[in-house]
This record gives sequence, C-alpha cells and structure tokens, in this order.
Amino acid sequence: MPSRIKLLTFDLDDTLWPCTPTIMAAEQKLYEWMQRRVPEITQRLDSEALFHKRRDFMQQRPDLLHDMSKLRVESLKALSDEFGLGYEWIGEAFDVFFQARQQVKLYPDVAPVLDELSSEYTLVAVSNGNADIGLTGVDRWFDFSVSAAEVGHQKPHPLVFQTAMYRAGAARSETVHIGDDEHRDIFGACEAGIRTVWLNRTNRDWSHTKCKADHHIRSLDELPEILRKMQYNALSE
Repeated sequence: MPSRIKLLTFDLDDTLWPCTPTIMAAEQKLYEWMQRRVPEITQRLDSEALFHKRRDFMQQRPDLLHDMSKLRVESLKALSDEFGLGYEWIGEAFDVFFQARQQVKLYPDVAPVLDELSSEYTLVAVSNGNADIGLTGVDRWFDFSVSAAEVGHQKPHPLVFQTAMYRAGAARSETVHIGDDEHRDIFGACEAGIRTVWLNRTNRDWSHTKCKADHHIRSLDELPEILRKMQYNALSE
C-alpha cells in the first residue's frame, strides 16, 4: 500500500536544465584555454576531433563511466601521452571545464515548483553527471545530493536511489523519483521499488519495454498537483 510521500528525488541534467548546451559551452571554454596553454594539441586537433577522441576513450573505459570527473581527467592524460606532454596542465584544464559546466540555465518551471515543493518534502538530487548543486545554485532547494561517483554505480543501478533513501531516512513507499530519462531514471527507480514521474519535455513516445512510469508530465508545473493526488490516494486507501 502506498504511504504518504516524504522524499522526492530529482535528476539534474535535462530535468532541471538543458544538458547539451551546458556541456558544449564548457567544452568550448576548455578548448579556448587549451589553445593558449597546450597549442601543440589544438594546432592538430579541432574541437570536434577532441570530442570524438573523448567519446572513443569513454568506450574504452567503461569502468569509469560512473565518475565523469575522473573519466575526463584520465582522457586528458591519455591525450597528453599521445602528444608526448607532461601532466602539469591537466589539473587546471579540468577546473576550467568543471567550473564552466556548473553555469546552468534553469528551465522556467524549475524555480517556482521547487520553491513550493521544498517546503513540503525532502528534496534530494541524484545524478550520473558531475554537476555540483552548490556551484549550480540549486542547493537552496535540495537537502543533499547523491552522485554516481559517490555510490560507485550510475543510474539505473538501484543503489543510487537506495543511497538517497537511506540518507534521507525514507522508505521506498515514501519516495517518488522525477527524471527525464526512461532507462536511467524511470527504469532505475522502478528497480529500486519507488514510484516515478517521467518528465517528458519533448513529447516523446514512451519506448521502454521493461517498466512504465506512474505518471507522465510535460512540465514541472504539473508535478505539485500530481503529488497532491498521490498523497490523497495514499491516505484514502
């Protein structure tokens, strides 16, 4: 039987802000920095070529996919080895990217909805990426965050969601997860035994064959009313 909802877990990238333009802008800042600091690389590789090299490295190192920061550092080391350079530039290079990666532009529905929900529920961010809730400014709404790097697994592994519930002191029946990705978010949360809300901003058709979201929404504006109905159903059953 459903219990009264206490904990809301939220994905970050493409749920609270668009991910691709954020990463592309950070990649561009890193490339411009590399043009000044390690021109040996950028004179032979344009930004697109570097992007493909990073993608190839990711495929070669699936053991690092849960830790996007470490993966990027190791990819920069591999690039440095390829060009016969040392590693002294890599720490600063990563910091240039990391700080730029935190410069997010929230979707318009995020602030008003999280303002409302944070006064009623415990809110926890759960992410496979390396966005920092403090540096992005969303920590004003979230009690804490759980990252794939911290857990040692990326969503859809249920341990990500279980860690959030354990730290929040909430049971599965008291938890709802909200996210945009059918597999990582919704399937993962289903595997962890918690209820789900699929945020489908682009009006895609549901395609996952192993689970179904409890609710589908096009905007976070719809979420408070759905949660009220879920609370009512829990109390009336």
